[in-house]
Amino acid sequence: MARALPPLAPAANARERLLRLARAPRSLAELPPGPWDEWAPGLRARVVEEEPTGVRSVLVRGLPGVVVPRHRHLGDEDILVLRGALRDGRAVYRPGDLCHSAPGSVHSEEVVGDEECVCFVVYYGGHEPA
Repeated sequence: MARALPPLAPAANARERLLRLARAPRSLAELPPGPWDEWAPGLRARVVEEEPTGVRSVLVRGLPGVVVPRHRHLGDEDILVLRGALRDGRAVYRPGDLCHSAPGSVHSEEVVGDEECVCFVVYYGGHEPA
């Protein structure tokens, strides 16, 4: 059955997106010392890189039970889970899993389990409350 399907070409920017995700730290110990910004109670973030194009790479840490309110994506977002677990309306993502949200998609996220969740997130645009 798989042979009956036409081959799919990867998205034009797939290589660049994968290379950005490959910059994720292997551990938090790899980061130089610096502050974490409190985005909400139990949710902290640290910008790793901000490109002139507006693309931002950010480490995000959430305590168990933290919920990111429902929002709409204005651009693509790629989340690589490094530690813990994250749930949105589609699935639960664990270390090594990738969660992609396309522009226009609406969802919320929740840290599940008993462990802090740490993610490497690449934002290709902002988001707004939904």
